[in-house]
Amino acid sequence: MSHRRFVDSAGRRWEVRVASKGDWRFEPVSGNPSPRRRGDVPLYATDPFELSEQELRTILDAAREDAGASPGSPSGDDAAAGPRKSPFHDDWRPPERKSPFRDDL
Repeated sequence: MSHRRFVDSAGRRWEVRVASKGDWRFEPVSGNPSPRRRGDVPLYATDPFELSEQELRTILDAAREDAGASPGSPSGDDAAAGPRKSPFHDDWRPPERKSPFRDDL
């Protein structure tokens, strides 16, 4: 999948990368000293090329800093924040069993 580059309202260049259906990563480009960020995707968009630069700027302004990203890791998973809740409620897991006999329903 391709990555889209755009300029924010302060004139800094960013590259948006699709990490998952509900998570986009914003990485600084061309001498931008800002840290990496993660933003929530609007439910009506599936690709950064579907949005205008103004919409990308709005998502970037609301994005949080990607604390788990190190300069050498391209993925930068944020394990400290824990798993994100899915807007589609498809992240349900059965309760964990405590009995070795599996009789604790």
